[in-house]
Amino acid sequence: MSMSNLSVRNCRSSLFWGALRLPEFHSELKPGADIVCIDLEDAVPPSDKARAREMLGQFLKTHKPILNTQYIVRVNEYGTEDGNLDIQMLLRAPGFISHLLLPKLESVLALEEISQSLIQNHSSLNLLGIIETPQGLESVSSLTTIQSRLQGIYFGGFDLSNSLGCEMEWEPLLYARSRVVHAAALGNLIVIDSPPPFVDDSADQQKLKAYCLKSKALGMMGMVTKHINQINAMQAVFSPSQIEIDRAKKILEMYAADPINPIIYEGKLIELPMIKKLQKLV
Repeated sequence: MSMSNLSVRNCRSSLFWGALRLPEFHSELKPGADIVCIDLEDAVPPSDKARAREMLGQFLKTHKPILNTQYIVRVNEYGTEDGNLDIQMLLRAPGFISHLLLPKLESVLALEEISQSLIQNHSSLNLLGIIETPQGLESVSSLTTIQSRLQGIYFGGFDLSNSLGCEMEWEPLLYARSRVVHAAALGNLIVIDSPPPFVDDSADQQKLKAYCLKSKALGMMGMVTKHINQINAMQAVFSPSQIEIDRAKKILEMYAADPINPIIYEGKLIELPMIKKLQKLV
């Protein structure tokens, strides 16, 4: 059965893989992604939705899951015929799938209905949602704070930028990204960024690293990719470095020895919120 919980430790990279390409996906690939998202939505033309479900069903019967990898499925939009067929299929035969990823998440009522359906069907599946519409962005704090099976939020920058009429660049989407990070923190959920908006180039790992660092600095915990050769760089950025871990341990040792007086470390005052952050890091 699936592991149903995601945390900041195992959401650093999400590899999206179209359901029609599942015959090419083998355990020997060992892509190393924390999350493999099988996509029934954007990666599948409308005329091939039924075939994609069949291929997913076959995959769930024959695939040997990769250790330490979570498998999720991006279903079609809730309330559509294909979305409902996707969910019904996975309710009956989830296999090693741990989460359904709901595109265009914007309705609190829909989120409650799906959560209730999972409970009534005694399903172990949990939910993730993509914020990729203006209405979704408007409702995001309500979505993350109600009682539901929702465990995390993906930021859908491409669709959102189209709807807003803005460029798919960092500055135009800064407000939207920040709002999604804020909402995820309100609900204590994981939050994952859209894929980098530039063409995959294995030679340009520094550009990718710089982009991931900006995302991490804003509070994102991981990132989507469609390219296996981007995974290592993403995981390196979204994991604490040994230097960060060693620094945190030294400060926490100082705090444990004297929790009353202010701590000065490398010329900086370390206050209680930072102590809590370092405890989480370690």
